[in-house]
Amino acid sequence: MRIAVVSDIHGNLPALTAVGERIEAMSVDLVVNLGDCASGPLWPAETVATLRASPWLHVRGNHDRQVGGSLDGRLGRSDSATWRALDPSARAWLHGLPERVELGDALFVHGAPGSDEAFLLEEIVEERLVAAREEDVVARLGGQDQRTVFSGHSHVQGLLALARGSMVVNPGSVGWPAYRNADPAYVSEVGSPHARFAVVDLATRPLDVELLAVSYDWDRAARRAEENGRDDWAYSLRTGLAPGG
Repeated sequence: MRIAVVSDIHGNLPALTAVGERIEAMSVDLVVNLGDCASGPLWPAETVATLRASPWLHVRGNHDRQVGGSLDGRLGRSDSATWRALDPSARAWLHGLPERVELGDALFVHGAPGSDEAFLLEEIVEERLVAAREEDVVARLGGQDQRTVFSGHSHVQGLLALARGSMVVNPGSVGWPAYRNADPAYVSEVGSPHARFAVVDLATRPLDVELLAVSYDWDRAARRAEENGRDDWAYSLRTGLAPGG
């Protein structure tokens, strides 16, 4: 089975459209979305509507869970704005997405198995995301024995072959290439504004993986962020770098 895997769209409709068109031209059997669909100052309602109309499989991300819940003081600036932009049906759809999807010997999660807020392939060192040690990745997988594990959350595209014969794939972020987190403090950035995803042939031995970066009208997305008072997002969308560096 040849599948496309996307993650961390964050309401970036032009990036999602560009990635969808590229996937359509690539003859895949299935698309799986690893979550964090809408949170951000871009097109949350339109993005959710597009995803709901698609035949894709979806996993719930941490922001989907938060936006799908109640509006309270624990929601950050982006999640609060997104909550208000979505109608109850859209919020319920996000909240009702599964925490994990399994297809044969492949597992799809947003963060790490058991936590949608945990990194799988990365760790924080001196307030930056860096590659985690293999033994730490194995520990985070716990008892999972799938041949392939797909994880997003960090927005950093990556691939790790484990000594035990399994593979971990992060498709990167479709819609938000860089950000600065406050608590815990760290920076995630990939250095270019492209929309990222992965295509994997699950039938190949060893696994055939394509990590792709697609151009789209990121200036349009940046202008949308500026219109909504988010110059920090606009900077990241244009550069692939975190603001304030």
